[in-house]
Amino acid sequence: MKKIFMLFSLLTLVIFSCGCSIKNIDENTIDKLIDETINYEARKANNYYQGYKFYIPRGYTQVNRKGSNHVLMSNGDYYYLYVDTISYFNKEKNETTFDNNLYFSKKISYNDIDGYIKIDKLEDGMYYFEIMYNYSKVEALVSEENLENGIKNSIIILTSLTYNDIILDTLIGDKTLDYKEEPYNFFESKRTDGNFLDYIEEYDIYNEENNVKDEDVIVSNDE
Repeated sequence: MKKIFMLFSLLTLVIFSCGCSIKNIDENTIDKLIDETINYEARKANNYYQGYKFYIPRGYTQVNRKGSNHVLMSNGDYYYLYVDTISYFNKEKNETTFDNNLYFSKKISYNDIDGYIKIDKLEDGMYYFEIMYNYSKVEALVSEENLENGIKNSIIILTSLTYNDIILDTLIGDKTLDYKEEPYNFFESKRTDGNFLDYIEEYDIYNEENNVKDEDVIVSNDE
């Protein structure tokens, strides 16, 4: 009986220790992924718009766009990119607060540019993340198996963003009378309520019949 009790105690200790280690490894993996990706040389842009350009990684397709709001899709997951040209032009700092209940959160600072990442694990096992950097933001609702790859490619997109000061001056600088654009948040009402795919279908975010190519975008196939 004593041997059985000792064996049970040992197994309990091993299981408990493994559980803690796995959690630490997850956090460290995300932390390391962020640092390595943001320090990696930015990719050459392959999508060009009025006042900015950025790189869309392989496996990602743009399915919708409204002004500076872009919707990308990869592996069945949707990614919302908002390019904040106004904050960039005025060099405004985007402040944020962190919720202690988040699955993961961290401030980002590189090349004198501040940002942050927030990850929230939802009840259905999906992960919602928000990454702000380089005066732009990516939000996504992804499965667990796509989380690390989604974070990595979102950071690649944000670090690849390059702004054209001359063009932006004609749009929102002293050379224009009025320019105002607000982010169109596709995800706000569905982070914890309902099915995200139902939301996509409801608002017709991806409709091949209505998907018209933007006139002011040039897509390059350069790697």
